[in-house]
Amino acid sequence: MDKILVLFHHIHHRNGEHEVHHCGGDHEGVDYVIEHCGCGKHRIDKKKAVGHDFDGNECEVKFEEECLEGGWHVESGVCE
Repeated sequence: MDKILVLFHHIHHRNGEHEVHHCGGDHEGVDYVIEHCGCGKHRIDKKKAVGHDFDGNECEVKFEEECLEGGWHVESGVCE
């Protein structure tokens, strides 16, 4: 998985299985939404967002490529 995408995904443990989910949406303390877009990428509805790796280290990310469906492609993000 792309190193920027990792900052915006997390893992749930359910029924003995691991499920990878997008951060955002209904998760507490997060004010952005990430969805798959028709471009074959992930789009986020904020120009900047704080992501975190699996060790909890945070990074503010600025997204540089606009998505034709609105928002920005997560894959275009750069840690600031």
